[in-house]
Amino acid sequence: MDDPKESMYVWLTDERNRTVLLFALAAGLGLTSLFFFFAGSSDSPTRAEFSLILAAMVVVFYMTLRTNVY
Repeated sequence: MDDPKESMYVWLTDERNRTVLLFALAAGLGLTSLFFFFAGSSDSPTRAEFSLILAAMVVVFYMTLRTNVY
């Protein structure tokens, strides 16, 4: 039987799986920020909502730098 840590490492080093996970992370951060904005009572975004959107942008920026071919 395979070692679970080794099989997880092999699964995470696959480029397709890593891209899907990073995209899901960015989408999750963005959707969480939107949920907090619509569920909140203020008309302007809070610091937490802004931080979530900024984190999603950083993940997408990292994805573009990582997959860029020169």
